[in-house]
Amino acid sequence: MGDLSGTGDDMAEGERIFIDQLNRKFRIKIPVELSDPPADFRIARESKPWRIYRSMLVTVLPTFFLMYASLFLVMGAVSLEPLVILSSSLCSLPLLYIIFRLQRPKLVHVRLAVPDSSGDFVHPLPEGKTLRTPVKTSFSRFLVKDDSILDMPPSKQLWAMFAFVLLIGTSITVLLFQNSSTLQGVGVVLFIFLAIPLWLVGFSLPVLAWWGTSNSQMGIPTRRRDAEAWLIAGMASAFPAFLFNSLVAPKMIPASFPDWAVELSLLAIGAPFCEEIFKAMAVAIFLPAIKGPKHGFQVGFTVGLGFALIENLQYIGVSLFGGPVSATMTILIRGIGSIPGHAVWTAISGTAIGWLATDKEFKAKMEWRARNLAISAIDVAERMGIDTDGDGDLSGFDGRRPTLEEAIDFANNQGESAPKSWLIVNTDSTSDNPDEIPNSLENSGFSLSYDKGSPETTGIGYLTPKGVPQAISIAIFGHSFWNGSSFLSFHATTEWLGFSENSGVLFMLSWIVLLISSVVFVARGLLKGISSMDS
Repeated sequence: MGDLSGTGDDMAEGERIFIDQLNRKFRIKIPVELSDPPADFRIARESKPWRIYRSMLVTVLPTFFLMYASLFLVMGAVSLEPLVILSSSLCSLPLLYIIFRLQRPKLVHVRLAVPDSSGDFVHPLPEGKTLRTPVKTSFSRFLVKDDSILDMPPSKQLWAMFAFVLLIGTSITVLLFQNSSTLQGVGVVLFIFLAIPLWLVGFSLPVLAWWGTSNSQMGIPTRRRDAEAWLIAGMASAFPAFLFNSLVAPKMIPASFPDWAVELSLLAIGAPFCEEIFKAMAVAIFLPAIKGPKHGFQVGFTVGLGFALIENLQYIGVSLFGGPVSATMTILIRGIGSIPGHAVWTAISGTAIGWLATDKEFKAKMEWRARNLAISAIDVAERMGIDTDGDGDLSGFDGRRPTLEEAIDFANNQGESAPKSWLIVNTDSTSDNPDEIPNSLENSGFSLSYDKGSPETTGIGYLTPKGVPQAISIAIFGHSFWNGSSFLSFHATTEWLGFSENSGVLFMLSWIVLLISSVVFVARGLLKGISSMDS
């Protein structure tokens, strides 16, 4: 190996003397260091609408199992059982690796050579290669996040597929209730083969349908990486809520309560309180990036969908053991009622957090703290030998570290920013890994557009409170009323009024239909009201 540490008085800036084994000296150029990207530089790739659905599915499954592994880990720690702690930890580690691997930052390493008469024809690259240009150029390289816009499949297509799933479940149910043993056998075989597909599509497709409907109605261009982060935050908020509902809430109920009162307390008090609090906290994580109440509504709606995705996976999975009748009814009720319920309640909290984000100085402090936290995380990871920022070295964060005073001054003096230009990355590439995308860029008239649904001119639009405590209280009340009234609609009719079990089920289903209609009505009104606001 040669010596790269040699220095000399005749060595120019940006150069290094290399001494080989024969004591020969070579003057080599040092690759230019990473710099901050230009303020007006954005990169996007050609969107694939169904890719978001695939990403959602491959993320939610390990997340769900991680939630249960975490539950056993906590239970083992509380009961001081080393075997439970060890086994749950071993199960958690590969799941964590899969989730982080799937959601690692999508960074593109850009090398930019700009014609410059004072530049060079040759530029060294960190990997040992060289970039040659036909004219003299100044060279810079930087990391930039993939800013591709979230593109959903058409809402009508999603709802049509959801209706088709319900039709399949209903058809299998009809076959099972036929007098012919042959038809019943066909129904059993179909359900065995279609149970897993019905589960996968049934718990996830309605979430995507509501997501696409809300985004279309809102008309806000959204980066895919941001939308995925909101959805994952909603999934993550299910962790502490699940632990609270499983371990803490039952201990807070007096032992003298009858069974029905215990169940009602858990459903109508414990679950709504902790779930809405944790979902609001998940929205608050994004406060530095939230631009206003309309944006906050969108973040809250998506976080609520992420939470519903985890909950649906469990409820619909359990319903499969009750046969096609139970599965189809659960898919219908949760797809039409519970999913928008979770989304709407969290969106109310998100709107209030969006109003809070309009305080420039407060937001600047939050942004500065969030940036510093991210920088610290990069420094720690790279000290552990992980090249987090993808710059090829382990020197930590290489960018500028602004002070709090600078962040506040910038926020107070910031006016309307000019539209940022977008460059589109080689759209012919089929790779989903940004690191494998060729460096060829083109400014091909790429425009940031979004297909906004035509807002209805009739009906009432609703606006929610600006205060965060008031908004969260409304969210808790709505959630509590849904859970509590659903439970009492069956218990009260059968236990207190003496109705038969079949009559109780019929009354409960009728009440749930009324609740679903109310939630959908409120969701449409809130979407209409928030859509009328400026972005």
